[in-house]
Amino acid sequence: MRLRAFRIENFRSIVDTGIQTISPDNITCLIGQNESGKTSILEALEVFSSGVISEDVLRSDLSLPRVTCSFEVPKNYLEDKLRSVNNDFDKLVKSLNQITLVRSWKADLKSQIDIGGELLEYIEGLNKKRKKELNDTKKKIEKFYSELKERRGKKKALSAELNEIQVKLDEHPARRSILKLFRRRKANVKDDDENTISELTESFEKIRSQLEVINSFLEEKGSLIKAIEDWLKTVNALDSINKRLDEISARLEERHQTMTLLTGPSIADLSRGEWEKVLNEYKSAINEKEKLEKDYELKILLCGFIFDDLSEEKARRKLQEIEKERSLEYQSKELGEILYADCPHFEIFEDFGSLLPNRIDMEDLISDNQSVEGYKAARNFLILADLDYTFFQQPSSRILKQKIENLNAKLTLDFQDFWQQYVGRHNKIRINFELDHYSTTHGEKAGKPYLEFWVKDEGERLYPKQRSRGVRWFLSFYLELMAASKKEKRQLILLVDEPGVSLHARAQEDVLKVFEDIKDDMQVIYTTHSPHLVDINKLHRILAVQRDDVANHRSTTVILDAARLGDASPDTLSPLQSIMGNPVGNQEFSADKYNIIVNNVGTFYMMNAIMKLTGYKGKIHFIPSTDASSIPLMCNILMGWGMKFAVLLFYNEKEMEIARQLEKMMFTDQPGKNENIIIMPEEFVNAEDLLSTLDFKNLVLKTRQGITISNSEHVNINDLPRNFLLSKFLGEVKNGNVTRDDLDEESKENLVLLVNILQRFK
Repeated sequence: MRLRAFRIENFRSIVDTGIQTISPDNITCLIGQNESGKTSILEALEVFSSGVISEDVLRSDLSLPRVTCSFEVPKNYLEDKLRSVNNDFDKLVKSLNQITLVRSWKADLKSQIDIGGELLEYIEGLNKKRKKELNDTKKKIEKFYSELKERRGKKKALSAELNEIQVKLDEHPARRSILKLFRRRKANVKDDDENTISELTESFEKIRSQLEVINSFLEEKGSLIKAIEDWLKTVNALDSINKRLDEISARLEERHQTMTLLTGPSIADLSRGEWEKVLNEYKSAINEKEKLEKDYELKILLCGFIFDDLSEEKARRKLQEIEKERSLEYQSKELGEILYADCPHFEIFEDFGSLLPNRIDMEDLISDNQSVEGYKAARNFLILADLDYTFFQQPSSRILKQKIENLNAKLTLDFQDFWQQYVGRHNKIRINFELDHYSTTHGEKAGKPYLEFWVKDEGERLYPKQRSRGVRWFLSFYLELMAASKKEKRQLILLVDEPGVSLHARAQEDVLKVFEDIKDDMQVIYTTHSPHLVDINKLHRILAVQRDDVANHRSTTVILDAARLGDASPDTLSPLQSIMGNPVGNQEFSADKYNIIVNNVGTFYMMNAIMKLTGYKGKIHFIPSTDASSIPLMCNILMGWGMKFAVLLFYNEKEMEIARQLEKMMFTDQPGKNENIIIMPEEFVNAEDLLSTLDFKNLVLKTRQGITISNSEHVNINDLPRNFLLSKFLGEVKNGNVTRDDLDEESKENLVLLVNILQRFK
């Protein structure tokens, strides 16, 4: 599986990132200011794997986190993994090449994994259809139950009326002699002299007839009434458990509020045992609710079958058949747990938490004493070397030392391939380990074995702690990375926060090279402020992270992909700005002038020299790109910031392609119609061609050798240091050593041509 997208909700400064697609080439770079939320993104992805959070990740409103990840799956994976359910489900499974999993947390900070995406839509669609059927049946039940209560009420009233008439009949003077056997105690009932025996008897029979109709109805609907009353017991039980859950959730929320905001004494003051009791009560209530909800649905179905004139026996038999069919169906949680078992594991590189110690006792390694200093790094080292305790039980000291020497050589070669840096001019560092035993001066440890580690070069043999911070970081990173790839049975997604902060530029570039080397085996998501850890030619890898209100650190985190970088703040884009457009003299984008983007630094020098030579007074500000390929991104950024800008392109294949991209993507669909794209005539392949070959030879190259081709072609063929030469030329112009009078007529005409082109930006 490969991670393809993620979404994070309610995690620290993050309310909702929305669905964020990561780089398809398995390396994703998060850039942004401190406190923007970059680390929170990594931590949220890590807890997707672990499921473990604490109160300090909760937002102030105590909304509970959700982390959603979408993974690409191999062909036929789902068909092989899941059982057949029905035609619709099986057809959907066969069509999918991606799954979505959602980890969500409840009030007790326990989590569960559910399915998302199209499989969830299928389940929800099925449930929605069934819910509608249940609601329709529920309406029937409610209507019937309302009629039932009405009939029962009427029965009660009629029964009372019947009893009253019976008493009147019993007490009637005309019947006293013949009704002695049925005489009742006179209870505030007067002799009814106004009604005849026949009238009372007629009323009695009429009411009795009505009661018989009602009793007949109640008897006929006995099974339905029994089923409904049984369902109502479940309804009441659900109401009760929901109230109980609300009470427990309120207590949990009070604790979270206390733990996150330190609001004062509360339920947080409970002892650990008492608190565990509350958590167990919550878990028990959740389980009871799930059981009652299932019971609720089955009892409504039973009522529906009886409504359809099935006997109770047949209705229960049909219910059993449905239960059997549904037992094959997957629920969201079940699917989530099954598929999560195969999804990649997120692991954060812990930086100095994995530092290699100077030495560690074999006893601590054997007993897995994780509290001892350097345990994790030493364990990583042994995993990387494919060693376990049996290796050190070799009876021959000579053979053991030879094996260790061979391993040291192999590990060193692997590490040197991983890290290209030299110590001094020629020496590359080596990593070694040795097995030794404590001397008699070490008391209880005397004679016990320990491992000792060294980081060596030709001149020195030093412990890891004696090496520089940069070397220690890279060694730590190497051990963690390689050991993780060996020990993790599932695929690994490596999360790295600020890799190489302690490394110089060349070493940081090595980190990027390592990512390139491992990207086919594991995905990498990392954060950085460094321009040396951003590949300008692969901007699809970049996600910019910032607060929605950059002036307020309490605002929420937003993520911008490469297509929306124009909406990012200057501070967020500082790594890109460093490598794209501002390497010279702290040049900044100008808000009150036209920013003229040029292809590179050399052209930037040449343009400024021409402006000085011609005395041009227009409000223009040249911005150099590191390469023509980064010009579209710079345009995107300037458009997002609402700044005035134009692009100056020379007549070469690469820049003509850039012109086509700009016309299509950012300006207009009518090529050549946009005034903000300046394309120089075809004789100007690059900026140096604005000078005649004679002036370029005399004033820039300062050589006697003549130029028989264009200036730009001459520079390329002879591999001349273009930036240096044009920078020096700019210096000569600024110092007054070269003036307009020193130029020949061809150069002057070319400069006038350029100035006329730029006149529109005054």
